[in-house]
Parts: sequence; C-alpha cells; structure tokens
Amino acid sequence: MKDSKHQYQMVAVLNPKTEEKEKETILNKVSSWMEEAGAEVSKKDHMGNKELSYEINGFNKGDFWTLDIESLKALNLKNVNLFLNREVSIIRYLILKK
Repeated sequence: MKDSKHQYQMVAVLNPKTEEKEKETILNKVSSWMEEAGAEVSKKDHMGNKELSYEINGFNKGDFWTLDIESLKALNLKNVNLFLNREVSIIRYLILKK
C-alpha cells in the first residue's frame, strides 16, 4: 500500500501594511486551523513584497507567502475557502494540489 498523503501548496497575499508581528499571528492562525482540519503546514516561505498586476482592495503591492500543506485525507476546500475569506489581512490566496 502506497503512502497516500495529499499535498497542497497555498500562496497567500497579505495586506502589505500589516505589521510583522501581526503577519506571524495570521500565519500561525492558518497553521493551527489546518491542524484542526487534519493537515500539517510543513513549510512556510516568505517571498517578499511584490507589485500586483492589478489593484486588489485598494492595494498595488502585496506580501507573498507560500505554505506547503500535507494531509492524510483530502482537505474540504469549501471550509478552507470560508476560513481564508474571513481573514481580513489575506487579500488573495490560491490553493494548488501537488
């Protein structure tokens, strides 16, 4: 029987005006929510502030983060979307299945 871990990569764009301490709090909140959903955030990478192709919520720049997520069962993406949409400091996100 093969190891059937589900792997995802999430790219989150945070409000560029958010302070560093608050950014860490938001990322820890996402990690703990994923753990409650039965997944684990195995890696967090900060890609830096980048210029956006178009304005999002009045911002021309965004603070980009990538999170590698592993789970034994498939994530309920509907619930993940609800959680991420409620977080006001995340202005855009994308979840990809590896």
